[in-house]
Amino acid sequence: MTGILLKLLLVAVVIFFAAAAVARMRLPSRAANRLERQRMPKLVPVIGGLFAAVGAILTLNAFTAQDTLGMLWPMRIAVVAMALGGLATVLIYRNFYVSPRADEVRYRTIWGREHAIAYADIASHRLTRTRGRRILTIRSTSGRKLAVNVRRYDMTPLFLAIDFKERHGRWPSRGEALGLPGGAPR
Repeated sequence: MTGILLKLLLVAVVIFFAAAAVARMRLPSRAANRLERQRMPKLVPVIGGLFAAVGAILTLNAFTAQDTLGMLWPMRIAVVAMALGGLATVLIYRNFYVSPRADEVRYRTIWGREHAIAYADIASHRLTRTRGRRILTIRSTSGRKLAVNVRRYDMTPLFLAIDFKERHGRWPSRGEALGLPGGAPR
């Protein structure tokens, strides 16, 4: 009887912490005051949170059940991997963003490192179709690479800079007007 009560108490604690995490997600994100930052769809953290919550509940169940024959180890491994995968998905959503600006593209990788590629520093660009998606890949002269789905993220300032390069044979320098607000010198 005490084993069942312990499981119910642990499940209630996990549900409480999961509800607190979901309530915090409803607050405006850090990018809410920076409208130019484009993030992944909101469905990504929701699915990741569900996997993390269900994985945590099943982990509690797997590790509190009696296992005299050692048959629960595959289940334990699977549910811990499920919970960690859900947490990783939420962290990836939190870290990644793309922000095309008048003079540069700023972005943060899924690992949390922020980078900026100025249009004048682009060494190569390529637009490919991969599995039905149009992927724009740019490389800077320093070796940084950014690949984005152009249907998911609005890369209009970058496309204007590419058009400028094709018309004038050079990349626009900082502050050079591309037809966007904010393209004037700062």
